[in-house]
Amino acid sequence: MNMKPLVKVSLCLAGIFLLGSVCGVAMSGHVGPAHRPAVVASGGQWIERWLDRRMANDFAVIQATPEQQEELRRSYDELRAELDGIRLEAKERVTDAIARHRQTMWSKLTPEQRKALWQATQDRRLRYRDSLREAPRE
Repeated sequence: MNMKPLVKVSLCLAGIFLLGSVCGVAMSGHVGPAHRPAVVASGGQWIERWLDRRMANDFAVIQATPEQQEELRRSYDELRAELDGIRLEAKERVTDAIARHRQTMWSKLTPEQRKALWQATQDRRLRYRDSLREAPRE
């Protein structure tokens, strides 16, 4: 087959692009808009799971003795408490920011817009609760 070099190069580049796109989608694990990690619904529990895995992995890597594990557990417990405090502080700040935004926005709406927004908010809350019930657990 006697193809012109420009056509060959174009086909190779298109093939590489297509292969890269397929690999990118596969690596991200994101196949559709309904995909979301169950971690979102678990509050601070992800910190517990992450720290437990991290601690076990670290102990295995360094081949920690039982005495070392006991000492190091205290450090992990301190980290756990600190991360939990950060999470609670951030949650409070986010809640306050949303409340201020909602109050400002509400004051600028007509009664019809307020009713529509209130209904949309209720629907969103129901969908969120339903998604928590359907989320896969580990």
